[in-house]
Amino acid sequence: MIRKPDVFFSEYGERHGIGYPLQFLLVTVAVSIVPLLGVAVVLNSTSPLSAVFAAAFVVGIGFGLWVGIVLEGLLAHAIASLFGASGATQTLEAYAFPSLVRYGLWWFPIVNIVLGCYGLYLQIKGLSAFHDISMGNAAIAAVVAMVLVFGVLALVMPLVAAVLAAFVLDMGAQT
Repeated sequence: MIRKPDVFFSEYGERHGIGYPLQFLLVTVAVSIVPLLGVAVVLNSTSPLSAVFAAAFVVGIGFGLWVGIVLEGLLAHAIASLFGASGATQTLEAYAFPSLVRYGLWWFPIVNIVLGCYGLYLQIKGLSAFHDISMGNAAIAAVVAMVLVFGVLALVMPLVAAVLAAFVLDMGAQT
């Protein structure tokens, strides 16, 4: 798929249920958070409780990333369906297979930007091939979905972090 995406997507004939791409994405996210999980635990190794909290925080980030990718795929499917696409499972497969390229190798500086862009290209290619729509329509669906999902997350996450910090750090408490 990485070297010859045209061949991979055109010859891919397997059909799975919706659980297959969701599991594939979950494993990809689990693999992608391993370096961050290791760093979080090692940096907090002097306090076991802090290490557990750091690990739980990283796992929470991973779960949030998984939900974001699934929402992005479903939104891309909704947009692609305007162009004639059908079958949410195929859309999620088009998002799942390139996810390791797009998200899994984020810890390599500079290269991660190139890999992220190439992973997005592979997702667009998969949408186009699996749904028999043009690359332009697939690109519109993928890019609009990406901007909407991660734009909303960029706005919502600071609010969630502020609320959590207020409870965890007991900000504003009268002493």
